Amino acid sequence: MALQHKQPLLITEQLSFRHEDVKNPIFKNVNFSLYPGEAVLLLGPSGCGKSTLAFCLNKLYPEAVDGELDGTISFKGKKFEEFRPGEINQHIGIVFQDPESQFCMTTVEDELAFGLENMKTPPEEIESKIDEALELVDLLPYKHTLIHTLSGGQKQKLALACVLSLKPEILILDEPTANLDPASSYELTRIIKKLKENQAFSLLIIEHKLDDWIDLTDRCVVLNREGEILFNGSTADCFNKYAEELLLEGIWLPSAVRAGLIGKKAGIYKGEKLPLTDQELIAGFVNPYAALQILDNQKTKHQVSEEQIILSAENLYFHKNGKDLLKNISFSVRKGEFVAIAGSNGSGKTTLSGLLAGLYAPSKGSILFGDRSLSQWKEQELRLKLGYVFQNPEHQLIADSVFDEIAFSLKIQRMTDADIKKVVQAVLHQVNLLQHADMHPFSLSQGQKRRLSVASMLVNDQDLLLLDEPTFGQDARTSVELMKLLETKIQSGGSVVMITHDMEILHSYADKVIVLSEGEKIYDGLPDALWKKEEIMKIASLKVPYIEKLRNNIGSIAGREKFALT
Repeated sequence: MALQHKQPLLITEQLSFRHEDVKNPIFKNVNFSLYPGEAVLLLGPSGCGKSTLAFCLNKLYPEAVDGELDGTISFKGKKFEEFRPGEINQHIGIVFQDPESQFCMTTVEDELAFGLENMKTPPEEIESKIDEALELVDLLPYKHTLIHTLSGGQKQKLALACVLSLKPEILILDEPTANLDPASSYELTRIIKKLKENQAFSLLIIEHKLDDWIDLTDRCVVLNREGEILFNGSTADCFNKYAEELLLEGIWLPSAVRAGLIGKKAGIYKGEKLPLTDQELIAGFVNPYAALQILDNQKTKHQVSEEQIILSAENLYFHKNGKDLLKNISFSVRKGEFVAIAGSNGSGKTTLSGLLAGLYAPSKGSILFGDRSLSQWKEQELRLKLGYVFQNPEHQLIADSVFDEIAFSLKIQRMTDADIKKVVQAVLHQVNLLQHADMHPFSLSQGQKRRLSVASMLVNDQDLLLLDEPTFGQDARTSVELMKLLETKIQSGGSVVMITHDMEILHSYADKVIVLSEGEKIYDGLPDALWKKEEIMKIASLKVPYIEKLRNNIGSIAGREKFALT
């Protein structure tokens, strides 16, 4: 997109922000511009200040928190401090990664009306503006629906519709797909792309997983771990020239770029530039089918006990508010096994994990853990054998410092202070939180809170660890480190049950997959067999992992007869 002849909509100059209780700024000396009609990816490792910067650009910060903002932000040549309270929100809209955090009303229609009324929209225009916004995101049939009954994807669409109804000139998306199943995530990016083609607004996107966004972005702004700008330029230049640097910073690469980098190091990719698309990747392979064998050699293998079952669920049912949330679910987990639970938003995954963790009892059916029924375990004894990481990390944070959060369970076990310090520091180093040991857990970023919640469970030597989306919102380095920690637990004889929307993690680590749909189990088997079951994949809103997508594309693009395995 040619921007030289245009005046920027938004300009930041020497922008820095520091929370009141933190010595160092979370980001500093940030200078960049956003032009009319431009789509920009804001990238960076977890905790580098991306969301904080977005909140500053919407003037939520520093007004909503105790903190200090230095530098200037200008919109259309006018400094932010010159705008009346609430005025800038008419021009710059933001969609949070958790849509429920920005809802105020109970129904879809009322939620949209609330924002329009606050912006003094004439009453006679409100109805038509609501319908127009809902039509844009394919939610018009749900106009009179209660918000709490919507799926995760529908809630994210509603949050988007609320912002679009105000006709912003800049739309900021803060990890909008983090909580969505793969199909809903892809659908949301296609809606954004369609809107972008038909409406004149600028777009600033904060995301970790980039595959579905690359084709609609013009430029990348990259922050490093210190919150300083590492790169500001075209999307192609960002990944062609700086892929290695991005990896060192812990930033996810698009799958084609990552595959090209692996191929280049293995001597099987000869393209002049790293690829952004599958077509470019396949064209650069010396032998695409031989390349597949190398790229697919990333999967882990576990020594799963054929005989020792650590947990078994038999004919589980769970009723709540007159609804059957889970229906007749049975499966087992063996010693040393990594079991993934997948399915669309609202399919019952978190409810099932809550039953397995003993947080609430099934309406019908039984759960056997170890040598007895789950209901027969004493609470303190159970927690030393079975760990649970919540979907929302704030639900399990109880201490006043990061250090004490990890140390809490160790103190219960009456370890010495010296041993506690040694263990806590080692774990915090593994999850890249050692530098934040003295901070209050609620002062951490969402990604950092999630790492802390996982780390607080990993310090104990439980037989079984249950995790609800532990890697969502994490950068590449942290995701890899978290999975290494889980691998260590499995190698030492523990078992892991993990809910995930990440098909790459599922493909690489899971020994078995349980797929849920509308509270029922529709698949229980190997990951490789799942990818071939198109109907189940569709029903559960799943997508095949990149290696399978690439395998299919090689067959259609390169032609099987042209290449022979060597």
